[in-house]
Amino acid sequence: TAAQAAPFINASFKTYGITSAGEAAAIVALMAFESGDFKYNINHFPGRPGQGTRNMQSPAFNLEYAKSIPALAEGLKKAGDDVKAVVALLTSNGAYDFGSAAWFLKNKCSDKVKAGLKAGTEDGWKAYTTECIGTTVTEDRKAYWTRAAKALGVPGH
Repeated sequence: TAAQAAPFINASFKTYGITSAGEAAAIVALMAFESGDFKYNINHFPGRPGQGTRNMQSPAFNLEYAKSIPALAEGLKKAGDDVKAVVALLTSNGAYDFGSAAWFLKNKCSDKVKAGLKAGTEDGWKAYTTECIGTTVTEDRKAYWTRAAKALGVPGH
Protein backbone atom coordinates (compact mmCIF):
# COMPACT_ATOMS: atom_id res chain seq x y z
CA THR A 1 0.00 0.00 0.00
CA ALA A 2 1.00 3.63 -0.31
CA ALA A 3 1.25 3.89 3.48
CA GLN A 4 3.70 0.99 3.59
CA ALA A 5 5.67 2.42 0.68
CA ALA A 6 5.97 6.00 1.98
CA PRO A 7 8.85 5.50 4.45
CA PHE A 8 10.94 3.69 1.84
CA ILE A 9 10.16 6.27 -0.83
CA ASN A 10 11.00 9.17 1.48
CA ALA A 11 14.28 7.50 2.43
CA SER A 12 15.15 7.06 -1.26
CA PHE A 13 14.58 10.76 -1.85
CA LYS A 14 17.15 11.55 0.85
CA THR A 15 19.61 8.95 -0.44
CA TYR A 16 19.46 10.14 -4.06
CA GLY A 17 18.97 13.89 -3.52
CA ILE A 18 15.40 14.22 -4.70
CA THR A 19 14.41 17.60 -3.29
CA SER A 20 11.57 19.03 -5.36
CA ALA A 21 7.88 18.18 -5.33
CA GLY A 22 7.95 17.81 -9.13
CA GLU A 23 10.67 15.17 -9.03
CA ALA A 24 8.94 13.36 -6.17
CA ALA A 25 5.58 13.39 -7.96
CA ALA A 26 7.11 11.97 -11.14
CA ILE A 27 8.80 9.15 -9.22
CA VAL A 28 5.71 8.29 -7.17
CA ALA A 29 3.50 8.40 -10.28
CA LEU A 30 5.86 6.12 -12.20
CA MET A 31 6.07 3.57 -9.40
CA ALA A 32 2.33 3.57 -8.70
CA PHE A 33 1.53 3.16 -12.40
CA GLU A 34 4.14 0.48 -13.12
CA SER A 35 3.47 -1.55 -9.98
CA GLY A 36 -0.33 -1.55 -10.15
CA ASP A 37 -0.67 0.82 -7.20
CA PHE A 38 2.29 -0.78 -5.42
CA LYS A 39 0.92 -4.35 -5.67
CA TYR A 40 3.72 -5.80 -7.82
CA ASN A 41 7.49 -5.60 -7.75
CA ILE A 42 8.29 -7.96 -10.60
CA ASN A 43 6.89 -7.91 -14.12
CA HIS A 44 3.88 -10.20 -14.46
CA PHE A 45 2.40 -8.83 -17.67
CA PRO A 46 3.78 -9.85 -20.17
CA GLY A 47 6.25 -11.51 -17.78
CA ARG A 48 9.77 -10.32 -18.62
CA PRO A 49 12.29 -12.24 -16.46
CA GLY A 50 14.45 -9.94 -14.37
CA GLN A 51 12.28 -6.87 -14.85
CA GLY A 52 11.15 -5.43 -11.58
CA THR A 53 11.42 -3.22 -8.52
CA ARG A 54 8.58 -0.77 -8.10
CA ASN A 55 9.38 1.18 -11.27
CA MET A 56 9.66 -2.07 -13.31
CA GLN A 57 13.23 -1.42 -14.28
CA SER A 58 14.85 -3.53 -17.00
CA PRO A 59 17.24 -6.31 -15.98
CA ALA A 60 20.27 -4.31 -17.20
CA PHE A 61 19.36 -1.33 -15.03
CA ASN A 62 18.58 -3.60 -12.09
CA LEU A 63 22.07 -5.05 -12.32
CA GLU A 64 23.65 -1.61 -12.51
CA TYR A 65 21.53 -0.41 -9.58
CA ALA A 66 22.35 -3.49 -7.51
CA LYS A 67 26.07 -2.99 -8.17
CA SER A 68 25.76 0.52 -6.72
CA ILE A 69 24.68 -0.92 -3.35
CA PRO A 70 27.71 -2.19 -1.40
CA ALA A 71 25.57 -4.39 0.86
CA LEU A 72 24.55 -6.48 -2.18
CA ALA A 73 28.07 -7.33 -3.34
CA GLU A 74 28.09 -10.85 -1.89
CA GLY A 75 24.59 -11.62 -3.12
CA LEU A 76 25.51 -10.40 -6.61
CA LYS A 77 28.46 -12.80 -6.70
CA LYS A 78 26.08 -15.66 -5.97
CA ALA A 79 23.49 -14.39 -8.48
CA GLY A 80 25.96 -14.28 -11.35
CA ASP A 81 24.11 -13.82 -14.66
CA ASP A 82 20.73 -14.89 -13.25
CA VAL A 83 18.48 -11.85 -13.82
CA LYS A 84 15.75 -13.31 -11.62
CA ALA A 85 18.21 -13.65 -8.73
CA VAL A 86 19.36 -10.05 -9.16
CA VAL A 87 15.82 -8.67 -9.06
CA ALA A 88 15.09 -10.91 -6.08
CA LEU A 89 17.98 -9.31 -4.19
CA LEU A 90 16.47 -5.89 -4.84
CA THR A 91 12.85 -6.76 -4.16
CA SER A 92 13.61 -8.58 -0.92
CA ASN A 93 14.46 -5.26 0.74
CA GLY A 94 11.94 -2.42 0.79
CA ALA A 95 14.61 0.28 0.68
CA TYR A 96 16.12 -1.19 -2.49
CA ASP A 97 12.77 -2.11 -4.04
CA PHE A 98 11.33 1.39 -3.64
CA GLY A 99 14.68 3.14 -4.13
CA SER A 100 15.25 2.19 -7.75
CA ALA A 101 13.15 4.97 -9.29
CA ALA A 102 15.01 7.71 -7.41
CA TRP A 103 18.34 6.06 -8.31
CA PHE A 104 17.27 5.97 -11.95
CA LEU A 105 16.29 9.65 -12.00
CA LYS A 106 19.56 10.69 -10.39
CA ASN A 107 21.79 8.52 -12.58
CA LYS A 108 20.02 8.12 -15.93
CA CYS A 109 18.09 11.31 -16.64
CA SER A 110 19.61 14.38 -18.26
CA ASP A 111 20.02 17.67 -16.44
CA LYS A 112 17.40 19.12 -18.81
CA VAL A 113 14.87 16.47 -17.76
CA LYS A 114 15.68 16.99 -14.09
CA ALA A 115 15.23 20.75 -14.46
CA GLY A 116 11.83 20.19 -16.09
CA LEU A 117 10.73 18.03 -13.20
CA LYS A 118 11.99 20.54 -10.65
CA ALA A 119 9.88 23.19 -12.42
CA GLY A 120 6.86 20.95 -11.79
CA THR A 121 5.38 21.40 -15.23
CA GLU A 122 3.44 18.91 -17.27
CA ASP A 123 5.96 19.41 -20.09
CA GLY A 124 8.73 18.51 -17.63
CA TRP A 125 6.90 15.33 -16.67
CA LYS A 126 6.29 14.49 -20.34
CA ALA A 127 10.01 14.89 -21.10
CA TYR A 128 10.85 12.61 -18.14
CA THR A 129 8.42 10.00 -19.43
CA THR A 130 9.54 10.04 -23.05
CA GLU A 131 13.20 11.06 -22.91
CA CYS A 132 14.35 9.40 -19.70
CA ILE A 133 11.97 6.51 -19.01
CA GLY A 134 11.62 5.87 -22.72
CA THR A 135 7.92 5.26 -22.96
CA THR A 136 4.90 7.06 -24.28
CA VAL A 137 2.67 9.51 -22.47
CA THR A 138 -0.81 8.05 -22.06
CA GLU A 139 -3.94 9.32 -20.35
CA ASP A 140 -3.49 6.62 -17.67
CA ARG A 141 0.08 7.72 -16.95
CA LYS A 142 -0.99 11.36 -16.93
CA ALA A 143 -3.73 10.58 -14.39
CA TYR A 144 -1.12 9.13 -12.01
CA TRP A 145 1.12 12.18 -12.51
CA THR A 146 -1.78 14.56 -11.88
CA ARG A 147 -2.81 12.79 -8.67
CA ALA A 148 0.77 12.62 -7.38
CA ALA A 149 1.46 16.26 -8.28
CA LYS A 150 -1.66 17.39 -6.42
CA ALA A 151 -0.95 15.17 -3.40
CA LEU A 152 2.66 16.33 -3.13
CA GLY A 153 1.89 20.01 -3.55
CA VAL A 154 3.43 20.67 -6.95
CA PRO A 155 2.54 24.33 -7.66
CA GLY A 156 -0.32 24.71 -10.12
CA HIS A 157 -1.85 21.32 -9.39
